[in-house]
Amino acid sequence: MTSDVTDRLAIAEIAGRDSVAAAVAAVRERGFARLLPSIALTGTETGDAEAPLRAIDTLRSLLGDTSEVLDPVYLHEPALWSAMNARFASVLAERFGMGSPCLACHLYMHLLRVPVAWEAGNAPVIAGERDTHDGRIKLSQTTQSIDAAIRVLAYGDIELVQPVRHASGEEVAELVGGTWDEGGGQLGCLLSGNYAAPDGTVAYDHAAYARYLAEFFEPVGRAVIDAWRTEAAGGPAPDWRAIVTDVLEERA
Repeated sequence: MTSDVTDRLAIAEIAGRDSVAAAVAAVRERGFARLLPSIALTGTETGDAEAPLRAIDTLRSLLGDTSEVLDPVYLHEPALWSAMNARFASVLAERFGMGSPCLACHLYMHLLRVPVAWEAGNAPVIAGERDTHDGRIKLSQTTQSIDAAIRVLAYGDIELVQPVRHASGEEVAELVGGTWDEGGGQLGCLLSGNYAAPDGTVAYDHAAYARYLAEFFEPVGRAVIDAWRTEAAGGPAPDWRAIVTDVLEERA
């Protein structure tokens, strides 16, 4: 596989409008000739299961002959999701003063792409996260969490490309043709809005958030990558609960 970026495969994270916009922007900015759409599953999805496939059809239409969009791959690792987001929720809430599963869930979805990217010669992964959603706060998408996720994948020698992270909603809409509303045409999540007050506002302790990223989010991400490296080298299948337990105990 050539090192020429125009000939390499890029892994496109596919969810909703922002992820499709990111894939379009990445092709325009980096000249990727081939995209492998990837659909990550958490077990908390709600809504129309065909929505990601329609998003891929939209991506193909938007790119035309500019880039070949391959058939999608589905990715899921239920035991890993449980270990990162559910099993130790009370421990994380007590230790860090915050307990939203959304942060580690976003990291989980990035991590699922790492073995696929390795198989494709360390192909970059394209994600559609944004630092801010026109002023609205999403705990799973902040400057700090996006930077942390980029560092985690870099630890695995994978570039996490975030081409729309500074884009406005209007700019994202333009990338997808101007007719796709934010939040529409995508799967929902049973845990959506878990960190918001009843009136929709979001308030959080910034120091606690920073500690969570430094002492759990990034260490657990690196531990997952280490476990997959060991498995790829002929080692045992990862015991995700034990691996996350070790991360927590090392920093107790």
